[in-house]
Amino acid sequence: MSNKSFGSDLFYYAITYIVPMIVGFMLVPIFTERFTTEEFGQYSLINSTVGLLGIISVNWINVAFIRFYSTSEKEQTEDQLISVSFLMALLTATFLSVLIYIGAELGITEKIIPEKYALISIVLLFSANLHSFMFSYLRAKRKARFATILTSVTVITRFLLFLYLLGVIQSPINALILSTIISDIIYIGVVIFRERNGLRLIKRSDIDFAYIKPYVMYGLPFILILGVHWLLTLSDRYMIEFLRDSQEVGIYSINYSFAQQIMMPLITIFMTTAEPILFRLSENNTETELNGVLNKIFKYFLLVLIPCAVGLAAVSDNLANLFIKNDFQEGYIIMPIVTFGFLFLGIRQYFNKSLEIIKRSKEIANISVVAALINIGLNFVLIPLYGYVGAAYATLASYVVYFLLSYYKTVNLTTIKISFSKAHVQTIIAAIAMGACVFGVGRLPFGNVILEIILQILLGMMVYMLILLSFGTVKNEKDYIIAKLGKVRKKVSK
Repeated sequence: MSNKSFGSDLFYYAITYIVPMIVGFMLVPIFTERFTTEEFGQYSLINSTVGLLGIISVNWINVAFIRFYSTSEKEQTEDQLISVSFLMALLTATFLSVLIYIGAELGITEKIIPEKYALISIVLLFSANLHSFMFSYLRAKRKARFATILTSVTVITRFLLFLYLLGVIQSPINALILSTIISDIIYIGVVIFRERNGLRLIKRSDIDFAYIKPYVMYGLPFILILGVHWLLTLSDRYMIEFLRDSQEVGIYSINYSFAQQIMMPLITIFMTTAEPILFRLSENNTETELNGVLNKIFKYFLLVLIPCAVGLAAVSDNLANLFIKNDFQEGYIIMPIVTFGFLFLGIRQYFNKSLEIIKRSKEIANISVVAALINIGLNFVLIPLYGYVGAAYATLASYVVYFLLSYYKTVNLTTIKISFSKAHVQTIIAAIAMGACVFGVGRLPFGNVILEIILQILLGMMVYMLILLSFGTVKNEKDYIIAKLGKVRKKVSK
């Protein structure tokens, strides 16, 4: 893996996830003004349910698709892989849609998906699944630039559609879901048209389930793995709903989502870029080279994620004052808690990736189940006592356990692993020092919240970089950038 290859993909995928993050920030004040806490709680439950059904119907297929795509390219069997994957996704989504409709008609799902939202939720399931599959196809083909442009355009389209539909449709829930469906359809249509020569979705002669058996056996455990991930990240909303009320679901969801919109894009950018590269290396390169690339990516990941987590925790009160309105604002106290939870969740991905490379997905499933059971147990105890704050602490505790178990399994089952080093310790020290400075600035009597946040961010970045440079943690990266700048100056001077 060259720096240019990884850096190029990272740049494009950064844009892919940062644009939705920026739009998400712009939506938070609108959500907290136009939704009641109860309405946003209801939307969160619908969205969470569609997310779970997406795991069952398509997300596990996406994981296996990316893992096996490089092999299918070598064997020139990509058409078989695409056709079988797409057909399985369609069939499972159809089956689950029937269950949603029956459940809504019988009133079984009334607290989760009320009957009046059943049909639009079914359409959302199909559009979200197809969108997800198309994105996985572009990732497997390493068409990062095209994926970035298309995602950015459709995210902005969704935002503008939502603003328009708010004035046309009475229900903000319907307006938000409908704008999502339309933007998904645009994304799907463009990918199919652009890739029409290589993306043959269902070709009868390519439906060979015998060929795909190893692929299915690899992917099926990820229903459990991703389902447990869903339990860890979203099931707390259901538990708050049943143990408290929809208003607390709304307060919890908006503040949880705010932290998630910052942390998860950063986690996903690195993994989205790294995953196809690591799997290709596992097919063609030595274990030493693979370990080197894995640890290099992990170093960059920590250099970005740790200071972001510490910084977000330090400025959470000011961010809540700026973006979150009305009754939702009281929930800002959970932001630092879930932020550090996401940090541990992101780190454990790199340990699990080692197990994925050696095809030990069942081990990841076992770890996930233990973490999920701990999360559910703690939620049952803490939510009745402390409400949504208890749910946040339960999430943090389960993510820490998830990380520790992943580390233990990786150390004992594979030689492809993350090796902790002095650079990681230096990164943590620099981030803590930065956080202390940022928190201290936040205690000063500023009269302008925006100015205070800008100052906190600039000071934090400066302190963090100065400490890293003094440690020599980023010496190679600094030298690389200086050399690149030198080449650019030479070209300009000519």
